Amino acid sequence: MAFLRTLLILMLFYYGFKLIVKFLLPFFAQRWVKKAQNRYNEQQGFTNPDEAKQKEGEVNISGTNKQKTNSNQKEDLGDYIEFEEVKEDK
Repeated sequence: MAFLRTLLILMLFYYGFKLIVKFLLPFFAQRWVKKAQNRYNEQQGFTNPDEAKQKEGEVNISGTNKQKTNSNQKEDLGDYIEFEEVKEDK
């Protein structure tokens, strides 16, 4: 009787494992691949295809400029130097 019970438990474990592998493993593998693909696309700077589809002529500003410019402030581009042409007599 113990032998049949052990055999039944082993068979249930085997078929249960087989069902789990058949249905759950592809789900988790597909999810893992999709996450890896999204990470790759983010690193390479690709856009989401849904965001890229816009009507012609439509303007979408997705980022904001964090540096605010004031018209009273001069941009620090360096010093201005005026050169004069000097002719030498030989």
